Amino acid sequence: MKKKLSLLAALVLSLGVFSACGSTSNEAPKEETKVEESKKAEDSKEEKTEPAKEGQTEIKFWHAMGGGQGEALEAIVADFEKENPDIKVTLQHQGGYGDLNQILVATMQSPKDLPTITQAYPDWMLQFSDAGMVADLTDRVKGEGGIEDYDDIFEGVRNEIEQDGKIIGLPFNKSTEVLWYNKDIFDELKLENPTNFEELKEVAKKIKEEKGIPAFGWDSLSNFYVTYLKNKGIDFGPDLDVTSPESIEAVNYYLDGIKEGYFRIAGTDQYLSGPFANEQLAGYIGSNAGEVYVKEGVEDKFTYDVMPYPSDKAVQQGTNVYMFEGASDEEKDAAFKFIKYLASKEAQIKFGLATGYMPARKSAVESDEYKNSESKIAPILAPASEKLFSRPLVPGSQQAYNDIATKLEEILSNPDADVKAEMEAFKGQFEADFQ
Repeated sequence: MKKKLSLLAALVLSLGVFSACGSTSNEAPKEETKVEESKKAEDSKEEKTEPAKEGQTEIKFWHAMGGGQGEALEAIVADFEKENPDIKVTLQHQGGYGDLNQILVATMQSPKDLPTITQAYPDWMLQFSDAGMVADLTDRVKGEGGIEDYDDIFEGVRNEIEQDGKIIGLPFNKSTEVLWYNKDIFDELKLENPTNFEELKEVAKKIKEEKGIPAFGWDSLSNFYVTYLKNKGIDFGPDLDVTSPESIEAVNYYLDGIKEGYFRIAGTDQYLSGPFANEQLAGYIGSNAGEVYVKEGVEDKFTYDVMPYPSDKAVQQGTNVYMFEGASDEEKDAAFKFIKYLASKEAQIKFGLATGYMPARKSAVESDEYKNSESKIAPILAPASEKLFSRPLVPGSQQAYNDIATKLEEILSNPDADVKAEMEAFKGQFEADFQ
């Protein structure tokens, strides 16, 4: 049975989830935290916006996009308003992701103060959905004036925005994980791109043997664990047995690499793009949205490249846009036009090229405009996007996701750890997260 959080409990959960931003123990917005950290100095909650004019329907959009991402969003809004002069989109930047989540939870007790639409991770919206506060978009999407090419949105993304047979959101800024690697090392050692975890291990061993450095690591320990199990046909959720053979195998896979020196964790570096750029690592698995940091860090020291995640399945990340039920019918009509535009092929390409995020549509990532850009990510996103899967959305999943990261970091920081004993001791805590 779905649980409903009290305001106090929800606030505590929000604070717990985001207090560790930048640490490998916090996996909720892991692919975003570095961007969030870099943009805070240049951001302000004050946005230049003209008031709605007579005859315009105003929709308020809470978001966490600052810096260059905020500018890209403003450009998309400007394009939309030119095409729809009767609609005014008022952007209201609420700070970082943690700030946005906390203000949403705090405002839950006063629904009239909620915006028309909000950017949010799907986990955040579970309690709002349970309370009947999230608008069902199904009839709008599938009805007249809806989204005829809805199936063009990647299946892995659609699985996330659909809940209990209803479409409750539309995609905004999405990403997946990829393998960034030192192409010079791969060429020198005549290495072939790995396509699964076993091949990745063998490539890593050869790099360690020949170059004397760890080969790979994962930015997100939770994502590693969940993705490894998904490729074994096991979903992360309340039915997962963390003491199962597959779970123990997943942790030992990484720990064996730590012991033998061909894998490493981020640790105090927080992100592996730094060690990678400093040639202390031959590659790492992280978000496709991290290209700007890879490019800036590597400069001309070596040639870097990127390949799809070396497995059949890869987790999709990022936020969606949700509409609140309390908006008027007129506001809902206007808001749907906007979020439909935001999720369109054209807008997704524009936002993706400006920010590094992954367009959420197949037609967008396969378009010449996107593939022929200067981004090294663009040419490989079509095959990478076919691997996408979403984590099941159930109450407690985010806390469990955070806790598994903490446990894995604890184990992987101790090469002498008894994985089976550690996971047996952890089992009660993991199960309690879903109670």
